[in-house]
Amino acid sequence: MSHPFLNLTALQRKRLFWLFLALTLIATLALQVIDGALQTAAAPQGIVSYELAGSAAEAGRILASWDANARLHAAFSLGFDYLYMLAYAVTLAMAALWLAEVRPGFIHSLGALMAWGMGVAGLLDALENYFLWQMLTGGATETAAAGAHWAAVVKFALIILAILYIIFALIAHRFLRK
Repeated sequence: MSHPFLNLTALQRKRLFWLFLALTLIATLALQVIDGALQTAAAPQGIVSYELAGSAAEAGRILASWDANARLHAAFSLGFDYLYMLAYAVTLAMAALWLAEVRPGFIHSLGALMAWGMGVAGLLDALENYFLWQMLTGGATETAAAGAHWAAVVKFALIILAILYIIFALIAHRFLRK
């Protein structure tokens, strides 16, 4: 299974990986700072609690726990997350493809699949943000809360699978070298 990033030269992919890894790390730190204002008794994990609320009642409880300042932080976080989703998706896709290239067969095919999965994760993150924005600006609804929840669950699952693949491929590369 091919991936569009494989049309780039090895040097271009390497540079792109390091650039997007740096962006991912910087954006992660920025989002951690922003998220501090969103952590309340109703949302102990900040924005992640909101993403995974799953019901209008729970999302409404989280929204009610946020003052005007926290809601501004949430709005900024949702907007900034578009840069973050691009950064982590490219970083993880590049890492998966990089490792896929060193092992033929199953590991290679799985790496390409993980890279495509990061594109799907980014799209799900955008869909999740749409639902979260709808609730932030118009109030929690069952449709928006469930949509955000399931988009987040699948997104997180894809990201975890990609990270596990990367760890597995690194170990395989280290111990299966010829």
